[in-house]
Amino acid sequence: MTTLQYDFIIIGTGPAGLAAAMTAANSGKKVLILEKEGSLGGVCVNTGTFPSKTLREAVLYLTGHLKRKIFEEDYCSTHTTEISMEKLKQRLDDVRIKEHAIISEQLKRNGIDIIRGNARFLNPTTVIVDQLADNKEIRVEGARILIATGSQPRNPPDVPFDHQVIVDSTSILNMKKIPKTLIILGGGVIGSEYATIFAELGVKVTLLDRGDRLLKFLDHEISGELKKNFPKGNVDYIHNCGDFKITKNSTGAQVILQNNRVISADCLFFALGREANTASLAIEKAEIRLNEYHYIEVNELYQTSTSNIYAVGDVIGWPSLAATSIVQGRLAALNALKLRVESFPRIFPIGIYTIPEISYVGITEEEARERGYKIVVGKCRYFELPRGQISGESEGMLKMIVHQDTREILGVHILGGGATEVIHIAQMAMIYNAKIDVFIDNIFNYPTYSEALKIAALAASNQIQKKRP
Repeated sequence: MTTLQYDFIIIGTGPAGLAAAMTAANSGKKVLILEKEGSLGGVCVNTGTFPSKTLREAVLYLTGHLKRKIFEEDYCSTHTTEISMEKLKQRLDDVRIKEHAIISEQLKRNGIDIIRGNARFLNPTTVIVDQLADNKEIRVEGARILIATGSQPRNPPDVPFDHQVIVDSTSILNMKKIPKTLIILGGGVIGSEYATIFAELGVKVTLLDRGDRLLKFLDHEISGELKKNFPKGNVDYIHNCGDFKITKNSTGAQVILQNNRVISADCLFFALGREANTASLAIEKAEIRLNEYHYIEVNELYQTSTSNIYAVGDVIGWPSLAATSIVQGRLAALNALKLRVESFPRIFPIGIYTIPEISYVGITEEEARERGYKIVVGKCRYFELPRGQISGESEGMLKMIVHQDTREILGVHILGGGATEVIHIAQMAMIYNAKIDVFIDNIFNYPTYSEALKIAALAASNQIQKKRP
């Protein structure tokens, strides 16, 4: 068997793998990327970030979400647009096909080779690729290898998945029709996003959460505001649901809770956890260790227990975001090639694409108080914001956590229109240790969502002034 030689082998074409491949190729290295799936882009493009966010935008457009709010009297009885899973999937496919073409062109332009097939380690420097096209094996060797194989939905064996009535985050996109009722198990990001998307479509959603609070890592006030603003009041949120049993019958799915309450729906979406894609890699032959959560263990340079092998993205666990995976891929390539030693950014934003959307950077009010910081909290409610009234997105708020003595920004939390865009202004301010005066003393376009930063900063400043002796 002929062995192909490369400077850098990357397994996986998601955001992390692509970022690493581009970085290595632009450094003059001979790069090979391996992809076992039929489509490029990994979970991000094919079943995760792109599809769920595209679905959200399509639903907002087709339901006339903002138009209905602004022209409520005219809209409620005359809106007759047919919305079907077929129409929604057509839009998802259009976006995916365009992104596949963009990725293919990027690989070609950067001189990156690609082999489609399942990769498995023979030893720490050699990978066997079982090709998809002709069932042939190819042996490839690389001085450096990077694993970016992502994650997949956790499918416990006691859950009767059929991927039509009982679905996971991959198969939910393949449902034949929009259900009238839906049970979602899991109050995390994926469960919450899909709960609000289907609620906007008019689906009656029961959202079951084993925890005591929706999206428990969020600032308490922000998660509370999300519950108040669930689309059309179509989400019944049940926390501390305890253990449960899932069954399927001729009419749909059922969940039997610990207290013997039975909840029935046309469809059930199981959104309780994901797991690293390592099963087919034969990582034991490369002497790669997994951590206690069964993700690949890495150091601060994204180096595994085998020094020439690196791992990035969802396969190493938290934070498991496309945005952070891109940075991890770039840093891992730079570190592996010894071009530069950089650590992961300390301050970065989180975006949650519920309806309404959420984004935050920094610490919550609860965390600040637990640490004993002297703080004030500045707020801007969207119904007080001119842009919120004009656009029809008057639900939501921006909340700024500020150190009382230094006037430094400790955290910004937003629920409402433009949240995932506006947050970057706060992020830049925090990276450079800016005080709230940077927002107070400068001019913002009017009317904009970004103006909420200025209003919240002024509110915080007024509180500081009142607390002075």
